[in-house]
Amino acid sequence: MRSDGVPRNGSSLKASEIRYRRLFETAKDGILILDGESGIVVDANPYLENLLGYAHDELVGRALWELGPDVHVAASREAFQRLQVTEYARYENLPLETKGKEFLEVEFISNVYLVDEKRVIQCNIRDITERRRVALDLQAANEEMAALVVTLQERDVEMQQLHRLSSLLQACNTQGEACRVIALMAGELFAKQGGCLAVVKPGGSELEVVAQWGRPQFVAPAFPAHECWAIRRGQPHEVEFAGGGLPCRHYIEQDQSEHLCIPLMVQGESLGLLSFVSEGVTSESARHGRRNLALALGEAVKLSLYNLRLQARLREQANRDPLTGLFNRRYLEDSLARELHRAHRLREPIGLAMLDLDFFKQFNDAFGHEAGDHLLLQVGQVLGSALRQSDIACRYGGEEFVLVFPNTSLPDTTRRVEEIRALVRGLALRHDDRLLGAITLSAGVAASPDHGTTARELLAAADEAMYAAKRGGRDRLVSCSRTHGAADTAIIAQEPGMSGRSPVIGTPGLVRWRTPHSQGEMT
Repeated sequence: MRSDGVPRNGSSLKASEIRYRRLFETAKDGILILDGESGIVVDANPYLENLLGYAHDELVGRALWELGPDVHVAASREAFQRLQVTEYARYENLPLETKGKEFLEVEFISNVYLVDEKRVIQCNIRDITERRRVALDLQAANEEMAALVVTLQERDVEMQQLHRLSSLLQACNTQGEACRVIALMAGELFAKQGGCLAVVKPGGSELEVVAQWGRPQFVAPAFPAHECWAIRRGQPHEVEFAGGGLPCRHYIEQDQSEHLCIPLMVQGESLGLLSFVSEGVTSESARHGRRNLALALGEAVKLSLYNLRLQARLREQANRDPLTGLFNRRYLEDSLARELHRAHRLREPIGLAMLDLDFFKQFNDAFGHEAGDHLLLQVGQVLGSALRQSDIACRYGGEEFVLVFPNTSLPDTTRRVEEIRALVRGLALRHDDRLLGAITLSAGVAASPDHGTTARELLAAADEAMYAAKRGGRDRLVSCSRTHGAADTAIIAQEPGMSGRSPVIGTPGLVRWRTPHSQGEMT
């Protein structure tokens, strides 16, 4: 009979029984069928038999509570009695005992229904032993961490100073700020001892002292990493009083002082070194206390240095175009406003150039996007190598680039951009053994304060000049010559190939200007 009371015919009932039996035998959870009155097992699926290690006939005929530990028999009986009343039960972490006397923790869901007017209980059993183990491990780890935090909070005045140090280091934005904080706080922590912090220089083979406290210089200002035993071994290295042990060569004087070096390493990366020197510390307890305090300081310092380096890398990634390595538009907006403010304060000019690769879309269509990316990368390298350290090169979007030249007049900006255009024109690019042809740039240049005092005004002036260059036939530079705030705009276009590096008596040129009364450009 169906659930709606309508009798089933024989074929549909047979099909339903086959489907149920197939589900029963292939389920990936244990299924246990109990007599609803006695709690005796009347059937079990293969998954449960394998889980508990019993043969089918060893399970059938046993009471439900016989499958758990003896100490849980009474509780299992009570749970069975409640199930008979509520007709539904769900338990987590219910213990079951295998044939091999191993205990499993299972999730246990039971339902009561009628079969041929007899109450039957179906128990779905899921092994959660591994899940519970992971949860308990996590709980234990959390408890261990919480206990460690409590221990740290209960430390004495020295530990309170370390907490203050950590707080100050978290507020630091640069490594220079962090070094000043470390020198100040370490001087308080190690008032009777000398110490210094050295950081690994780019390349990783040399260290440089960046902070010092408590004693005149006792370590070389810069030294090779291999001169320190702690760096070489990747663990603290200590030399006791009276000249015992192996002193590190980076100490200036190999005297009778105690030396302690602590390498600052995070995830296998060497960040730097803490070095300590003290005199007259002879007791083992004093040495042990000093060493533990130095190790605690090292933990705080290395995490701070690592976080600051990570933040610097993230800022670098956020400000860089991933393809060319040049700065991106976001960085340009921030830095240009900053440079304009500085230039206004110092009464200095700023030159700005907007560059556009000519016929880049056609280039992509002809050679493919990989070749286009290769072209952008090569142009980016030319721009980066041709600029001063104070200049700024940005990929503005697509095939457009913006160059910022602090303290540079419009004529000097024009000259330098022409030199860059010549370098790009001279590129002999190949991709997949194909010569990519000549590459040219259209450029527009402007300068502050003549053509604008804000980033938007200066970019608009250079952009206008660049589009004039493209309208004039491309592969040329156009200088904006209007005065900021003037109604008329004059644009001077320099013909291709005029680099400005040789004396010129005359040159072909084009002047366009706009007036408030004209409908367009006058030539």
